[in-house]
Amino acid sequence: MIAPAVGGATAGDGTLIEAQQKIGGGPSVLYDSVAILLSEGGCQSLLTNAAAKDFVSDAFAHLKFVGYVQAALPLFEKAGVAADMDDAFIPIDDYNGPAAFVALAASFANGSESRG
Repeated sequence: MIAPAVGGATAGDGTLIEAQQKIGGGPSVLYDSVAILLSEGGCQSLLTNAAAKDFVSDAFAHLKFVGYVQAALPLFEKAGVAADMDDAFIPIDDYNGPAAFVALAASFANGSESRG
């Protein structure tokens, strides 16, 4: 879990979700794949966060698989990657989305898929 602050993030139900990294300290280049899971309000708060924009643009530049919810699209636009999103950007809003994202990322880790 990577969050805007070291302490973590608050879920919609008020539960604190602890983070292992903050956005500025855990860049996407450290991971094989990333999932951008945020609310519309959370996205709005990240649109002016340079580290959040870098996290997304670096994930794209370094050919990462990116799972995302629709609420993240404004952040992708702000980071300059929305127009270039390809099949490695996996929407995970629906019931099958998370499983498809995990399967694709796992197949890459096993060498049966390539990205880029």
